[in-house]
Amino acid sequence: MILDRQCIVVECGNKFKGGPRAYYCPACRVIRARNLGAKRRERERKGDVRKLGSIDNCERCKEPYTVIAGLQRFCPDCKPIHTAEYDRNTSIVFYHDNKDRINPPRKIKRRKRPNTCAWCGKEFEPVNGSTTCSDDCKRLDRNRYMREYNKRK
Repeated sequence: MILDRQCIVVECGNKFKGGPRAYYCPACRVIRARNLGAKRRERERKGDVRKLGSIDNCERCKEPYTVIAGLQRFCPDCKPIHTAEYDRNTSIVFYHDNKDRINPPRKIKRRKRPNTCAWCGKEFEPVNGSTTCSDDCKRLDRNRYMREYNKRK
């Protein structure tokens, strides 16, 4: 959900539009990428970089796996489990921070609204998606429908 966000860089603090995991404004994102590139090159010089195709251990189950991406931390079996847990945790935090804005429309949708009976026009509280207020009205409405159906046939 694209919303107004605030850059987490203390000196910056600019407002920008971004998704739920957007922490930096576009200008700070460019600076951050440049700094990360320099740090990566420094790690490469020292030999602290995992090569693609090398073997590493999963952070979750401690089993060895083949590295297929630079930021990979989990084996293919644990990755969907970790992603679901992470999304669940960040979603619940977002919900608690914004529930005053989220809940009123949800309450309106959940509220039972009276229906008008298809046969007699009386208002009633629907049960299981019914369109009539009673069994008698249901029978009479069905009879009317069948009469119209047979006429068309």
